[in-house]
Amino acid sequence: MIVKVGHHLLEAYPVENYVYEVSYCGRKEFYQDAWDAFRSTLYTKDSSYNATITKIPVRPISEKRIEERLLYQKSNSKDWDPSAVEEFKQSRLYPFRLCLRKIGLPLLIMLYVAIWIGLAIFK
Repeated sequence: MIVKVGHHLLEAYPVENYVYEVSYCGRKEFYQDAWDAFRSTLYTKDSSYNATITKIPVRPISEKRIEERLLYQKSNSKDWDPSAVEEFKQSRLYPFRLCLRKIGLPLLIMLYVAIWIGLAIFK
């Protein structure tokens, strides 16, 4: 992740297993802490609390992989093709998955059992 500190652009690696994305009207900001995400100007001032905060799981990169990447960059040899990287696309079932996460699987199972019992009783 690229971070701007003053007039410098630096690479930052997540310390926790999650990154928080604040998005509103096509603008996105990323934070490593939930408190920072809720206190961001995009969430508080610009959006009047209509912005969404998404918790994204990430896997921190190892020190060995960082050293290997730096060696590849210094030798100007590429082990990957940038044009082969595709953007993440949401599937058509994405809203359904969000709904399942919000209401929970146990509630869905209880609803299924209630319908099944109701059909058995009122046959």
